[in-house]
Amino acid sequence: MTFSREISRRSINAMLVVTCAAVVGCDIDKTLAVRDPDVAPPSALTNVSVLPTLRVSVLSDLQVAMGAGGEDGVVTEGGLLGDELTWAETFPTRGEMDQRNVNPINGTLNTIYNSLQRARATADRTTGAYYALSANVIGRSEVQALAGFTYILLAEMYCNGVPVSDFDVATNTFRFGQPQTGAQLLTTALAKLDSALVNVDQAAAANANVVNLIRVGRGRALLNLNRAADAAAAVADVPTSYRYTLFHSENTGRQNNGIFLPTLNFPRFTVSALEGTNGLRFRLDSSDARVYAPRGRGLAFSPSVGADNTTPMFVQTKYANRSAPLVFADGVEARLIEAENLARTGGNYVSILNTMRASLPTLLVAPPGPANLLLNAPPVTTPSLPPLVAPAVAADQISQVFQERAYWMFLTGHRLGDMRRLVRQYGRAAESVFPTGTYFKGGAYGVDVNYPVPFPEIANNPNFTQCLDRNP
Repeated sequence: MTFSREISRRSINAMLVVTCAAVVGCDIDKTLAVRDPDVAPPSALTNVSVLPTLRVSVLSDLQVAMGAGGEDGVVTEGGLLGDELTWAETFPTRGEMDQRNVNPINGTLNTIYNSLQRARATADRTTGAYYALSANVIGRSEVQALAGFTYILLAEMYCNGVPVSDFDVATNTFRFGQPQTGAQLLTTALAKLDSALVNVDQAAAANANVVNLIRVGRGRALLNLNRAADAAAAVADVPTSYRYTLFHSENTGRQNNGIFLPTLNFPRFTVSALEGTNGLRFRLDSSDARVYAPRGRGLAFSPSVGADNTTPMFVQTKYANRSAPLVFADGVEARLIEAENLARTGGNYVSILNTMRASLPTLLVAPPGPANLLLNAPPVTTPSLPPLVAPAVAADQISQVFQERAYWMFLTGHRLGDMRRLVRQYGRAAESVFPTGTYFKGGAYGVDVNYPVPFPEIANNPNFTQCLDRNP
């Protein structure tokens, strides 16, 4: 094969020499020099025709930030610091995350921070391009909404004090951001989402998918800002059946589902249960299709132990392959926001929860277990979930709502933010919410309730020295 390619190359060169002999001033080196079309310079992105391509770049960078294209992202690392996933391998950077003791020089921390900041910057710049070139072209409201979501994710994942920097293409310089509190990031997110809704690029009826995305985003931001009544009002018109998903594919590594990879393809993270005393049951609730996670059987895509060869693997079945989609926002989240507001005010929140539990089969993206995966385990046969009864104590009612949130939105990047809200908004002690006590691989759990900003930000941003605080 190499020999034939060499003959072809020589033949082409010989042809060019013959051709050039008849052309005055022909330069073979220049003739063979071809511009690389893979990377478009900023100067090429100044026409309205590039907007659809920019929109796709926003979606792609957001997919990577959530977890596509690798093994680290908002979903898995949020699950490690929270109580959804447990470390089952040997990479110490992820072990720090599971143990709630993360050093700012942690390389994995830097990876997910860069991915999320890149998604934020791409969405912000693309929003600006739409407004500069053609604000009413379909796509502008969507990317503006997704920009708002990236600010929400930064607020939910990281400490108070996240800087928001940007690169000025016109002057070829960086604009380094000042540290911002979580509340400031959420306020910015809400402003972006409000603008996207007021200036929606098409009639609401014709653009319902994006309008509902904006509504759910507004609800999430408002809930994080402790404005539950406003959050419930924001999502009131979102249908329970609504779903906005992020695409994954078998086509390329960048498009692979990054939750499938470290839980089934590589045995790095196992599904937790009662982690550090406080963690929810997750894998123990085997009859609940929302969190079905049987013990691996040593088969392909069903590892029995982790990469450390000791930790038992309980495998998530929500993302059964590389092309499994991720629900980014949906009507279920809208109903859960309404339920939480009712629980705060003494309303009949449990009716909302029970309506969804009765409708479980229609609200699952795909059936869990052997229908999607060769687990050699019994399938989940429960067509719906039994109704709940509201506890008598108000605090227990809130706990019930948060468990339903955790199960419905299992491994979607919501749990860490919810655990922080339990501390910040409901006055619960962090050590009664987060895993605590003796760590199963030695030592003790730390005290982290969020991630620090990684060291490269300290080294490169003159406006940033450290988190303002590590409070929830």
